[in-house]
Amino acid sequence: MKALTFHGKETIRFESIPDPGIILPTDVIVKVTLCAICGSDLHAYYEHEKGLDHGTAMGHEFVGEVVAVGKDVKTLRIGNHVMSPFTTNCGNCFYCNIGLTCRCIHGQLYGWREKEKGLQGGQAEFVRVPMADSTLMEIPEGVTTEEALFLGDILSTGFFCAKQAEIKPKNSYAVVGCGPVGLMAILGAIEYGAEKVYAIDTIPERLERAKQFGAIAVNASAENPLEIIKAANEGRGADAVLEAVGNSASNKLAYDLVRPGGIISAVGVCTDQHLAFRLPRLMIKTLLTK
Repeated sequence: MKALTFHGKETIRFESIPDPGIILPTDVIVKVTLCAICGSDLHAYYEHEKGLDHGTAMGHEFVGEVVAVGKDVKTLRIGNHVMSPFTTNCGNCFYCNIGLTCRCIHGQLYGWREKEKGLQGGQAEFVRVPMADSTLMEIPEGVTTEEALFLGDILSTGFFCAKQAEIKPKNSYAVVGCGPVGLMAILGAIEYGAEKVYAIDTIPERLERAKQFGAIAVNASAENPLEIIKAANEGRGADAVLEAVGNSASNKLAYDLVRPGGIISAVGVCTDQHLAFRLPRLMIKTLLTK
C-alpha cells in the first residue's frame, strides 16, 4: 500500500509499505477514505521525535471502511464506515472504565513505531486496528465523512478542554489559540452553557470564525487581552482559560489571564523544555490546572 512515512527531521516520503493484516482475533483492517494532519504530527516532523522508526506511516486522524474482520470481533462487519480516536483502547481497564480511554493500559497511538513495535498510522491506504470493538465507532447516519473526521481528535480534544474548564453560565472564559482545536473548545464551551467566551489569536481569519461561533474576538497583535478581560470582569480575570496552543508564550498568557482560584485547562501539546511559570506561581493564584 501507499503511505506517508517518517524518515527523520522534515523528511516525509510517499512510498509503498507492506499491507497490514489481521494479527490478533480482535483486529480489523480499515480502508482509509479520509485522513488529516494533526498539530502534534508536526512535532515529529520538525523536531525528529527520538525513537520513532524511519518508515513509520504517519497520522492518527482517519475515517474509513472495514474491509477485514478478526474472528473474535463482535460489533463490526465488513462494509461498516467507522471513525477512530487517536489511540486504541480495550474498554475494560481502570482508565477505560472512567472514560479516560486515551490512557488505556493496553492502548497504542497510531503512527508510532519504535524498534519495530507499535502501530502504523492513518496517512495510508489501510490501517490495522487492534481491540476494534472498543476502539472503533460506526459513523452515525446523517454524519458526513468530513464531519466524522473531526470526531477522533480535533472535536473531542476541544470539547474535553471545555469540559475540564467546569463551565458555568454566568462565568467568563478565555480560549488561547483559535486553530482547529481552539475553535472546537469555543463550540464546546458554548455547548456546555458558557455565555461569555473570549477568543484570543492573532490571525484575522481564525478570529472571524470564532466570532461566527459566538465568541468575543480579541486580536492579541492589536489589543491587550488581559486589559479587555479584566475590564469586563471587575478586574478579576477569566474564571477559566482554555489553552489550545502549547508553547511557553501561550502558557504564560493563560496564567496571566486566569483569576485567582480559577482553572487553566491546557490541551496544547507543549514540547518546550521548561514551563513558562513555576509551581509556586500556581500556589500564589490558588489555581487548578488540568
